[in-house]
Amino acid sequence: MKKIYYRLTLLTAIIVLTIFACKKGLNDETYSVFDASKLTLPSDGYDAVIGTYAALKDNGGYGYYAGYLYWLYEYPADVVTTTITSRQGIELDQLTYNPTNSVINDVWISIFKMVSRANESEALINNINYTTNGSSNAIKNQNLGEVRFLRALAYYDATELWGDVPLILKPSSQFTAADLNPKLAKQADVEAAMVTDLQFAAANLPVSYPVSQVARATSGAAKSLLTRLYMRQGQWQKAADEAEQVITSGAYRIKPMSEGGIVALFDTTNRSDNEFIFVLKSSSQPGAYGINSNSFGINSTPWDLNRGYGNFPINLQFYSIFDKNDARRNLLTGIYKTIYGQIMSVPTQYGGVGGSGPDTVLSTYVYNLKYPATNNYNYAGFNNVSIIRYADVILYRAEALNELNGPTQESIDLINQIRTRANLPNITLANYTKASLRVEIFAERNKEFFMEGRRLEDLFRWGNSETNGADPLSEFKANVVPLLRNQNTYSSSVNYLHYPYPQVEIQSNTSLSPDINKGRYQ
Repeated sequence: MKKIYYRLTLLTAIIVLTIFACKKGLNDETYSVFDASKLTLPSDGYDAVIGTYAALKDNGGYGYYAGYLYWLYEYPADVVTTTITSRQGIELDQLTYNPTNSVINDVWISIFKMVSRANESEALINNINYTTNGSSNAIKNQNLGEVRFLRALAYYDATELWGDVPLILKPSSQFTAADLNPKLAKQADVEAAMVTDLQFAAANLPVSYPVSQVARATSGAAKSLLTRLYMRQGQWQKAADEAEQVITSGAYRIKPMSEGGIVALFDTTNRSDNEFIFVLKSSSQPGAYGINSNSFGINSTPWDLNRGYGNFPINLQFYSIFDKNDARRNLLTGIYKTIYGQIMSVPTQYGGVGGSGPDTVLSTYVYNLKYPATNNYNYAGFNNVSIIRYADVILYRAEALNELNGPTQESIDLINQIRTRANLPNITLANYTKASLRVEIFAERNKEFFMEGRRLEDLFRWGNSETNGADPLSEFKANVVPLLRNQNTYSSSVNYLHYPYPQVEIQSNTSLSPDINKGRYQ
């Protein structure tokens, strides 16, 4: 942890000064070290905000939300699997977690880089007098709201993946010796800090921005992340209330079938649709905050389709759960023509059209098409990455209402918004109990959000609700274990709710005891 924070000051300086160099030219004064006393203008605060957003991608096309985070959210669940050549991926996919896994370490570092940048930016912005420099306190609070939203997002991921984590809310200039080796804070304390940040952000961020700035955090993004947090905590009324505010704001909508529906939503050219509440803006366009690519397109599709790496193969069983009329099935490679001229087809027993050789080859997996990258043999996927979208909020409210009161017409209507866009018939209130509607909601979420990082958390929340807190792993075990290559890799002695802490962190942080990972891996 201390290595991350030692680097932070220099990293922030580099980010800010790089932007200055581009805007002001080489004749202006530059600084070899970060000096807050020299950064006193509102434009400096804005540059710090941009530098914080850039941490969403972190280091290259695989960093944080550009790739590696989804390895941790998708591989252990029941939709995505991995090829036998990816050792780090196999450990995650087959539940043989290891604290030396490089992806676990990379995501930990990325998250706390985001926290560091947010802390430094918050301090810098707080020290700037916006009103005497041609701006306003409203803009100052907006800038603070953006970095505090990003800090809350980072801590959401940290607590989802590890539970208790260090809670650091101040810049490195205020560190004491103890801060260089921070202790773990209780998850509840971290979540309380997140609520404070998100409530501030919700109160001070705008409803929307110009289209060119679509990836900036809004009040709706803050309320949506609060909804997600309250859902995880099982605070159903608070979750329902936050979701209702997002829904009634009028700022968002489900992209209708008349405009291409969910397939068009994930088209590479669709950069500003208001179903996306918050995204990683992965684009070479102006205003992309220095974030230029992601690894999803190249990893989501196989070599014989468009020279992709095929690192996110999807189990054929997943394809089989879709109705043939479900528009979301069109975001999977049910049948396609390979670069060699053959037809690759899902077998009939999994819902595909099948076929026989030599012209047709039966698929072993399917692949997702939410991150298109046609003939793109590099790391540059220039489509945006969805972090929060409106469909998520709609289904969250439906779920929260069901947990509070059982099936209601409102919860049914909310689910039907998603089903209508998917080209499926409506469900009716009379056919459901609280338990069966819960199953329906998680089935819709599974089909709606595959490869968007939601499934693992959904399995945990589903099990927690189903067993009234007695066994949060019940649905995880029921859905994941049957798909393991060797079912003995699942161990009842491992708490799969959280990953092991990275070994590098344990070795460098003297506050962490050697047995901190007990029960987190075999």
